[in-house]
Amino acid sequence: MKVCPQHIIPMCSGKTKNHWSGLTAGIAWLPALLLLFNILTSFPVKAHESIGSVSNVILTVQGRTAEYYLNIPPVLSKLLDNMGYGNEEALEEYFTWTLKMTSWDAPCELHKLRAIAPQASGNRIVHLEYICPREITDLTINSTTFLDLDEKHIQFIKLAPPDNPRNVLQEGMLTLKRPVFHIADVKTGGSVLLYRAYRFFILGMEHILSGYDHILFILSAILVVSAFLETLKLVTAFTIAHSITLALAFLGMVSLSASIVEPLIALTIAVVAFENVFMENFKRRWMLIFSFGLVHGLGFVGVLKEITVTKQELLTSLFSFNVGIEAGQILIVTTGLVFMYFLHKASWAPVFVRWCSISIGVLGLLWFFERIYNTDLMLLVKGDS
Repeated sequence: MKVCPQHIIPMCSGKTKNHWSGLTAGIAWLPALLLLFNILTSFPVKAHESIGSVSNVILTVQGRTAEYYLNIPPVLSKLLDNMGYGNEEALEEYFTWTLKMTSWDAPCELHKLRAIAPQASGNRIVHLEYICPREITDLTINSTTFLDLDEKHIQFIKLAPPDNPRNVLQEGMLTLKRPVFHIADVKTGGSVLLYRAYRFFILGMEHILSGYDHILFILSAILVVSAFLETLKLVTAFTIAHSITLALAFLGMVSLSASIVEPLIALTIAVVAFENVFMENFKRRWMLIFSFGLVHGLGFVGVLKEITVTKQELLTSLFSFNVGIEAGQILIVTTGLVFMYFLHKASWAPVFVRWCSISIGVLGLLWFFERIYNTDLMLLVKGDS
């Protein structure tokens, strides 16, 4: 009689009666599993694009004037052109509608706009000058800029003195969920280091919690494991691996196109999920999870490549972003462990795990082929243009 390891959910049995009861339980749970598969397949195919595009701003304040230097990436610049915002007059109308500033609770007026010629990188810089009713001491920015083009857009703002734009006084991050950035004192700014650490921590948490492929990968990895130490080993392997490639990619030492990374991430989900079905011994699974974690780390770094940071900001940004990822990962694993603690006590647990793994594996394959198809389509469009 074949014996399964004690710390693994039993996926085998030598009795015909058990096979028959397992089949019966599988049929009984089929509607619920179909519902689960339907929910999973409704997730976005490109989970990493949940972060979206990124723009950067240098903000200076002097007297009643606020200067807003907006650095627009090529992808957004092209979208603006396609929507008819290619000239200064149209851009002024667009920013009047999407970007509001107030000081002393009174609105500031967009006084002047100048679109600087595109740089060699393809980025476009737009200079906006706002005039406020009184000398500016506090400033509130309310922005929906580019959210009509990309609802996941992130705009990073750095407040700097007019005579030294490199000296950052305060930093802000505008998103769909947080479209308002308030500066209580434009002369001192506040604690830049703490705020930078906080915003990159939140960015890391949002990145993994909105990355459905990362979530499914982690849950698939621990789905067949009931022992806490085994789970800890898998999670640690994944954490160390993605931290390595995240750091190397952020430092520019490793680079791989998203068109390659995204399909590979989907494939890792399928491999781990189907391994749950066909493998019986998972003692060395941590090695597989470690190697796949290296791939996932390249997926995490996507948003950081678009953020303008100095060498002094690099360590804080990278560390805080990674801590945010780990915090989100702990939340995912804790929730999964609580669920599986009760799941493992049920008689139908092996059947549920098997069919759940099959569903996730099929989803991973669908994501893999769809991402490859979308990549080929994008290359074809670029070739035609």
